[in-house]
Amino acid sequence: MSHSQITNPNLYSLRDVLLLSQLLHTHKIQTLEDLESINRNLFENILHQWKTHVSTQLQCKTIKISTLNQLKELYRKLLEKYKVENTESLANKVYYMRVEELESIIELKRKEFATVLNS
Repeated sequence: MSHSQITNPNLYSLRDVLLLSQLLHTHKIQTLEDLESINRNLFENILHQWKTHVSTQLQCKTIKISTLNQLKELYRKLLEKYKVENTESLANKVYYMRVEELESIIELKRKEFATVLNS
């Protein structure tokens, strides 16, 4: 997978983006400048948590980001995609989008259940 594919924000689900933004926020990385100045251990810790988190594992998905430059590029593209300025705004926006996504799934499953029940 090429660098541009790995950093394509459209390849990451709302769940992926929400988790990444929460991890960055937890580690007080609020801006691209903060991300550019993190130390190697913190970067590796965040990346490890993102790749091995149960929500990532539930999707049977492999996060391909492996370098700080890739993460910075993805972060920049995510800020652009969601039209936000910082990590907290990204997390908040994606959180509400994820809630809407889950509500839609629940409604669809309700309808499917009702159809099966009534047939």
